[in-house]
Amino acid sequence: MDEKDRLLLTCLQSGLPLVSKPFEVWASKVGVDSADLLVRIQRLKKEGALSGVRAIFDPTALHYQSAWVAMKGSAEEAEPVWRHPGVIYGCERGHEFNIWFFIAAPETHDLELHVRCLEKLAAPAQALFLPVRRIFKGSDLLSSLGTGAFWEMAESFQKRRSAKKNSITEEEARMIRRLQEPFPFTDEPFRKIAADLGIPETQAMEQLRALLGKGCLKRIGGFLKPSTAASAPRSLVVWRIPEEKLQRIGPEIERSEEVLYADCRPSFPELPFSLYTMIRAENAEALENTVRKLKEQIGQWPHQVLGTIREFKKEPMRYFPKELDAWWQENRQAAETAFQ
Repeated sequence: MDEKDRLLLTCLQSGLPLVSKPFEVWASKVGVDSADLLVRIQRLKKEGALSGVRAIFDPTALHYQSAWVAMKGSAEEAEPVWRHPGVIYGCERGHEFNIWFFIAAPETHDLELHVRCLEKLAAPAQALFLPVRRIFKGSDLLSSLGTGAFWEMAESFQKRRSAKKNSITEEEARMIRRLQEPFPFTDEPFRKIAADLGIPETQAMEQLRALLGKGCLKRIGGFLKPSTAASAPRSLVVWRIPEEKLQRIGPEIERSEEVLYADCRPSFPELPFSLYTMIRAENAEALENTVRKLKEQIGQWPHQVLGTIREFKKEPMRYFPKELDAWWQENRQAAETAFQ
């Protein structure tokens, strides 16, 4: 990797300019022509220094909702769950509630109703709906689940949470769906995107600028591969702490480098935990040491490590997939009896 490669990676992380020939802008900054720049991007991808060029969205600005769901049941019973387009992660954990999955959907859908439909279809012994109530550390749960499908989502979204609420038009939803497909490596990539959507390039650029203005689209840029340290295994550790105590404990959690993500979720008699922490640790000994240090900081609260036994599904987040509406139309009959 030479100096021009390093400068290119800096440009990639800053975001692609919304002009007709954006790669020419980057090429002039790097000191190469656009053809050489595209070759360098492909080489950096092949060498593993770069994941690729893609759009990064703010799920909060897109009015997306998400939740963990914990179920008692067998892997075979959970098969209908993995077919849901909004379920992007699922695993088996070492707990009585052994099947866990992460589900997301736009606010136009009733997320809990989707979960109750899945409960009807999978028929587990019991299912608990665990939406987030408050985030203490981190920007997005998916970025803390590990490398692979989700690491590129490790972006800061907090500044957008207080942004003015804007609705997403159907045209913008179509653009968002197209931006989640492979980005075209051509001299005029936005012309290709516009052609795919059957609209003029000027209209496509207007939609992109509107999405940026609303905070829905953060940037279109490159993503570096995570370091070895960032790729260390993650463990979900849950804590039994009264919610009124979490206000004091939150700052202590935030200071811990090993805690990648922490939030508050509903507790139940069967699952009496309110604080969920995702901890990075190389091995069981390192995890034990981190938990011990945390207990010294926040107090000797009961906790449990919910170790991952195996993963069933791990896919990138897909916003506004048409398959979600199709799934609802096919399974909405289950919704009629979901709360009976």
